[in-house]
Amino acid sequence: MQSFVFFIFLTVTLQVQGQTWSEDSTNQHILISTSTVAGKYQINAKMIVNATPLAFFNLLENTPIDCSWIANCKSVTVLDQSLPDYRFVHTVFNSPWPVADREMYTRSHHVFSADMQHLSIMIEDISAQYPTHPKNVMMKAVQAQWSMTHSHDDWYELNYLASADPGGNIPQWLSQRLLKDSTFTTLKQLRAILHAQHSQ
Repeated sequence: MQSFVFFIFLTVTLQVQGQTWSEDSTNQHILISTSTVAGKYQINAKMIVNATPLAFFNLLENTPIDCSWIANCKSVTVLDQSLPDYRFVHTVFNSPWPVADREMYTRSHHVFSADMQHLSIMIEDISAQYPTHPKNVMMKAVQAQWSMTHSHDDWYELNYLASADPGGNIPQWLSQRLLKDSTFTTLKQLRAILHAQHSQ
């Protein structure tokens, strides 16, 4: 668990763990790539940030107080953090009417390298252990990975890999578009906060 290596996408397509990834867009220095294998749609995003892994982790730890940098986030509740490297989290996302709000239950495991120059966070779905709120739709099969590694000087490479079943009756093309748009918005807002904190 000490080193999760993520990949720089420099060509239109490339093979990652046997999958073909397509570079969909590069906007504001945020690279978005997607892949579909056996019906599973995944998204990978990367960017370079002027912030340390510890600063990023502290921002994540603060999300129960302020999750506004996460696209469409309504609330984040830490259910259990009794184990030092684990967090059990309930997240609710706003959805436009008439679509019901989405919620997810996840367990994350974070690992810093000994020199604090690398951070890995693995996120798994634990929704089967919890009931769905009557006004929400439960997201299923949530899997995500964050990786932050030193690049050069005070700059770090931040990577995000995710897939999920949004639940409900959302058309596949719409759910994929929403995942891409929300990922881009989240990373853009994340970078802005990290850079603002770094400049203080």
